[in-house]
Amino acid sequence: MIFKAVPKKTVEKAFEKGLFAVQEQIKDDCNRYVKVDQHTLERSAYTEVDGTTLAVIWNTPYARRQYYTGTPSKDVNPNASILWAEKAAAEYKDDWEAAIQKAMKNG
Repeated sequence: MIFKAVPKKTVEKAFEKGLFAVQEQIKDDCNRYVKVDQHTLERSAYTEVDGTTLAVIWNTPYARRQYYTGTPSKDVNPNASILWAEKAAAEYKDDWEAAIQKAMKNG
């Protein structure tokens, strides 16, 4: 079997394109577990891709406190959880990886 070496920069660029392709899916999957009262926290979410790093950010003054503490009310969102991004990653990580790989292959 013959393997062709691919330059690291080429792989990083392809991975970055893959992240761009799936960033909204990742944000939406995380928002499935966001604590919801009036949807402000959920609506404040946005993504940033910096090289091979994707960040999902909830931009409210209370987002950090809500993320780490409390008991989520299930009245509006029955899936609500603290640490909602970790919960989404545990549930959807394989899907995200597959979507990134597909985007990388499709160029």
